[in-house]
Amino acid sequence: MKKSRRGALTTVQKLSGRLLARWVPKWHEAFWDVSGWCFYERVNPHFKPLLTGQRRLLTQCRLLATFSDASSFSICRLKKEILTPAFEFIVEKYRIPETGGFIFSLDDDLQPLDDSYDFYAQGFVIFAFSHYYRASGDERARKMAEDVLSFTREKFKIEKGYAEALAPAMSIVPDRLRRHESHMHVLEGCLFAAVTWPDDPRWKEMADELVALFFKDFYQAGGIILSEYYTDDLKPCENENGQFICEPGHAAEWIWLLKKHAALCGDPARHDETCHVLLSWANKYGWDTQYGGIYDELTPDGQVVEETKRIWPFAESLKASALMLDGSPDRDALKERMIDMTGVFEQHYMQERGFWTEWLTRDLKPAVDYMPGTTPYHVYYGIMETLEVLEARGGSKSLTAQAEVLAYRFRRKLSDALRTVRYAVKERVGSRE
Repeated sequence: MKKSRRGALTTVQKLSGRLLARWVPKWHEAFWDVSGWCFYERVNPHFKPLLTGQRRLLTQCRLLATFSDASSFSICRLKKEILTPAFEFIVEKYRIPETGGFIFSLDDDLQPLDDSYDFYAQGFVIFAFSHYYRASGDERARKMAEDVLSFTREKFKIEKGYAEALAPAMSIVPDRLRRHESHMHVLEGCLFAAVTWPDDPRWKEMADELVALFFKDFYQAGGIILSEYYTDDLKPCENENGQFICEPGHAAEWIWLLKKHAALCGDPARHDETCHVLLSWANKYGWDTQYGGIYDELTPDGQVVEETKRIWPFAESLKASALMLDGSPDRDALKERMIDMTGVFEQHYMQERGFWTEWLTRDLKPAVDYMPGTTPYHVYYGIMETLEVLEARGGSKSLTAQAEVLAYRFRRKLSDALRTVRYAVKERVGSRE
């Protein structure tokens, strides 16, 4: 694997310029269903929609959050006006006013498909609506996010943690393995909401509760650092092959959220000991030393269960590594790992135009040819959160990266202008025929 000669900060600065100037607007153009006023679930390598039979709430919320946040940057061509139709579609089609909750999915005709309430997805309603509120100031978003918080605390709460899903009649959907991941994403939504609406203590109260649950029942339960699946009483659960499954990408996500929780509590180093353990495990076992890349699934002792490599663990591991640079016992090694990660990211996952490869084989060959609408969220926050952390550490802005970003912005403006001229000429010629 060819190793990038750039430092991680320089590369991330360059990536952020491309992300905001081209990738995010391109993603909106590709995923936006003009006829339905919502987002497609998936697109093909030519950025054309692929109908999958469903439109998940999760996908709609992740894209709304991403575009809402990006719209605040002047370099990004997205206008805030495009956000409201996506927000109103989610409210109109997924929200059940009688409960304040949001159903799981629609079909491609935009009719209810799965009318259960998914705990994981409720967290992304909170996440998306807090971002949309920041961008728009729309008070409806705050009120509905508060309704979701009340709904989850009242209806999903069980003896240990929260149920994974509820049927329309509010009974627990049976035979669902318990997951730390669903609780993690509700924590994520509450952490962002607590910053958006600091005058409401309920957001931090819920975040505190979920972090306490992490330490009591999810983290190192039964001697396993972070199992993916649990029984009803939150004991680690084996898969069909008798293996306990752990994911390096989720270890990285917990680092990000534990650091955000510590900052919210006014004690930035509060969870650092745990975060270092999680990062050490993920780096020791998750990174493929032969080909590069991060394995999808491992056993607790580092045996590879799934050697494929999705794009999202890269984004999550990059920002987790940036957050843990200060206080790292081997900062230089961690910096080198970040350079390795950005090198693989540029060379094997992302294309300059904003296309990406969702899944790679172990030797870094494309494994699929589609792009899910849930992935831009990972790429966007992975790059932007990493940039914020690295620049906050006092790293100087690379002159090379700045020059590349400015040149890239100029090329994008020129390309947009030429495209406008071509369309005008085409319309004029067509009107004469």
